[in-house]
Amino acid sequence: MKPVQYAIAALAAVSVGACGTDGFSGTNEKCDAESTFAQVQQQIFEVQGCTASACHGEAANGGLDLRPANAYANLVNVPASSGDYVRVFPAEQDLSLLYQKVAAKTDGFDLGPLGISGGAMPTGDGVLSGDDLGLLRAWIRGGAPESGIVEGSEEFASCQLEGEIAPNKIQPLPAPAADKGIQFYSGGWDVPAEAEGEVCFVTYYDYSDRIPEELKVPCGDKQGGPERDCFAYNNVLLAQDPQSHHSIVEFYVPPEGKEDQYDPMGDSWRNWICLGGPNADESCTPGSDECGDRGQCATAPQTAVACIFYANGPSDLGIDIGGLFGRAESRFNVATAQEATFREDYPPDVFSLMPVEGFMVWDSHAFNLTKSDTSVEQWMNVEFADAEEMVYPRQQIFDAGDLFGMDRIDAYSSKEVCTTFTIPQHGQLLTLSSHTHRFGKEFRVWYPPNQVCDTRDLDCGPADREPEYTSYDYEDPLYQRFSGDEILSFDSPNEEDRTFRYCARYDNGESNPTEVRRESLKPEAETCAFVDTIASFAVGNGINIFTCGCVPEERSCFGGPNEGMPCDGDDSVCGDGGICDACPAGGGVTTEEEMFLLLGSYYVKTP
Repeated sequence: MKPVQYAIAALAAVSVGACGTDGFSGTNEKCDAESTFAQVQQQIFEVQGCTASACHGEAANGGLDLRPANAYANLVNVPASSGDYVRVFPAEQDLSLLYQKVAAKTDGFDLGPLGISGGAMPTGDGVLSGDDLGLLRAWIRGGAPESGIVEGSEEFASCQLEGEIAPNKIQPLPAPAADKGIQFYSGGWDVPAEAEGEVCFVTYYDYSDRIPEELKVPCGDKQGGPERDCFAYNNVLLAQDPQSHHSIVEFYVPPEGKEDQYDPMGDSWRNWICLGGPNADESCTPGSDECGDRGQCATAPQTAVACIFYANGPSDLGIDIGGLFGRAESRFNVATAQEATFREDYPPDVFSLMPVEGFMVWDSHAFNLTKSDTSVEQWMNVEFADAEEMVYPRQQIFDAGDLFGMDRIDAYSSKEVCTTFTIPQHGQLLTLSSHTHRFGKEFRVWYPPNQVCDTRDLDCGPADREPEYTSYDYEDPLYQRFSGDEILSFDSPNEEDRTFRYCARYDNGESNPTEVRRESLKPEAETCAFVDTIASFAVGNGINIFTCGCVPEERSCFGGPNEGMPCDGDDSVCGDGGICDACPAGGGVTTEEEMFLLLGSYYVKTP
């Protein structure tokens, strides 16, 4: 697998040669860092002797200078010649050669299977401590910024980091070479300080003059029909600012009979404005470069979940309220990112199709925990596939049938729910991951064979064997990726032999009462008002959706001698030190409510 296809320049790999603490007599560690990166510089590079003159100091061993004035420019988004990595890939440690090299020594794993040549770092007797590695990881996952304090990095710093946490911003993702692929850019939508939101907006693109003629192919029926041009792709790499909770990127194709909606200046599309750039918030012509650097012409972002009731595009852009979280038939997935980066490199003969000209839909959910306003930007690279590689279409796993299957989770209680997903016969599994929100503490998947069941079945519980997939952190879910001989094939005609069982455990303050859902801590999110608007429609369609916070009659005591006692909004019931503030949890759309999703991809290899 080649995780970063654009990083192919023959530049020197990150290596330390004879560098390390062995024989290095450095000074005591400084304690005056004003940013997380400065702390990385002092706590790791300098303590480990990496900035010594004969190492990555004046000698710039391997073409790498780690002295304070040069280190950042020498690391972030700089290609390395080993394993098609970059030295530091903002927001993704697994794609960062620096991290893999030092983690290999600290954690004791082999770099060979990762396609990385050379040994672990640092050489000699030096080794990064667990806190050193944690600091480096936190900095990278926070977007690898040059300035500011990254949330969570202070936990691993050997010196106290002072100052306010900065919003996580990343450097722009380098675009692929013109003959290799194209890049889509979202522009930046605003996320105010200490707020959360989910928005929908659309950008228009026309790459008809950028895509080589020999790579253009007739579109399939789902992409607009054979009279329109498409191109095939087999690699996707998305990078976004790390305060994102999720991003779902899809292209839109007008349904049959509504061909007028192909015109971005038609009546179906409204409020084209610049997102970011020197002309931010000014009107613009879709597909133009009027917005300038770091700007994009887009329909105005609007608070919406899954683009339901989105006002600046055609009505069929959003998902029907009856299906609510089903899939809109006019939208086709390109990437579903739960972290700052998403990558998928298809195996040989697997492809996806996209129109050479059309509309990109951005469904973006983010939360800003800092005291500073910020924005969320996204860059997405797709790489071309040749016509002879168009054999098996890539299929997405987005199993939302039991999205709110956890139902009600009372305050100070926990619950586990399970359901199943059946892959089609001859399905070949490429990726697998999971999605919950903050009360989701454990997500497990058991590979086939399994009996088919869902959350409504009393006997649909965990399998009585060890799971093949276990993830514990909703903000950093496990991604399983399969390539080559590792791709799992499910050829049996028997449904049980192709059925995955998966379960999620939700804990609403049972294990830790301080983590119970609370009325006073409900998010400051426009999404809350949006959910209030659609809740009655959802309930009328059999979907029990939880709104932000809870009404007094649902509350129980938080703290005090009567913690957990129903209190109906009356603090006096809770006794000294207690307040009537604890809420039940359940299915909803902010990070204070819950979801239950199996995600992934596969293709069907029909004999």
